[in-house]
Amino acid sequence: MEPLFKVPIRNLFCLLSYMNEMPELVKSFNDIDEDLITYDFIVKQFLNEVESIRRRGFVKDYVNFTEETSHLGGRLMMTDSMSYIVARQPIVICEKDQYSANIMLNQVMKSTLTTICFNRFVKEETRKLSYSYLELLPEVDSPPLTKEAFLKIYFGRHNLHYKRMVHIARILHELTILSHKHGNWSLFSAEIDESSLNQIFEKFLFHFYRMEQRDYRVSSEIMQWQLEGNQTHLPTMKTDVSLTHKDGNQKIIMDAKFYKNLFQENFGKASFHSHNLYQLFTYLMHQPKELNLRGILIYPFNGVEVDETFHWDNRMMVEIWTLNLDDSWHDIRRKLLSLLSPFENINK
Repeated sequence: MEPLFKVPIRNLFCLLSYMNEMPELVKSFNDIDEDLITYDFIVKQFLNEVESIRRRGFVKDYVNFTEETSHLGGRLMMTDSMSYIVARQPIVICEKDQYSANIMLNQVMKSTLTTICFNRFVKEETRKLSYSYLELLPEVDSPPLTKEAFLKIYFGRHNLHYKRMVHIARILHELTILSHKHGNWSLFSAEIDESSLNQIFEKFLFHFYRMEQRDYRVSSEIMQWQLEGNQTHLPTMKTDVSLTHKDGNQKIIMDAKFYKNLFQENFGKASFHSHNLYQLFTYLMHQPKELNLRGILIYPFNGVEVDETFHWDNRMMVEIWTLNLDDSWHDIRRKLLSLLSPFENINK
């Protein structure tokens, strides 16, 4: 069984907000005590958005549907109607457009409300309020939510007021998926396996640095092996986060590695995970020779705080950091931004 990490809901909410390119959700809660940001609190923010939409009016659009009818209307579906025609039944299949609230935006809203109603981690009063909103959408379907459903949603001037609701719904959906994987889940924290947290944190880092600073260009680059011969079966070299300074002479390559144990043991000797260092070092060795380089490995804090720097030469160094996901979001943000400090140490 994969080791589990216990992460406060407030910090998981922040990670998912950046991962979904919605940092304004985090910033809008800056004046709120972090300890108050629980699962139930996030649900209430979603319900606030639903109420705001209700006051403004639910968006409608033309929805395509087909029906069996004895009266021609809309577009006749000849192929589908042929069996009735051959049987001499007075029925045809017609395709019609209907102006309806049964559109994807409202379906996401209703499906999220339905999930809240059956969530045992939400307070009774919150579930009752969710149920009251459900009754306002009788004509709207509530299909199972998927990541693909959220990707199909586009915003324009007529539905922009739905954007915040949809993003919070997506975060609640992702929290629900994570909660179903493991039993240890509460209003305040969640236990997440290594692979899930690693995927979340990789995407978070990428979008965090893309949105929170302007000195570096952020990318996830794929590098070609500098080897001659058949490269068909060579592994792909793709960085989690590459930050290239706007002056063009400095680059930082980051890798997030989440393990319950920071060290590996070999014959009783504890050491950093060798394959992580080999991988990062290979990335650095495939960079242009004129660049000043920093390779940074970020591990979760597990009782041992690490801040180590290793120099290769006067232009390249490797750093290993630990990040405590139990810290306040303010401290996590400050530490991540501090990693972008100038390269003044590289030539020491």
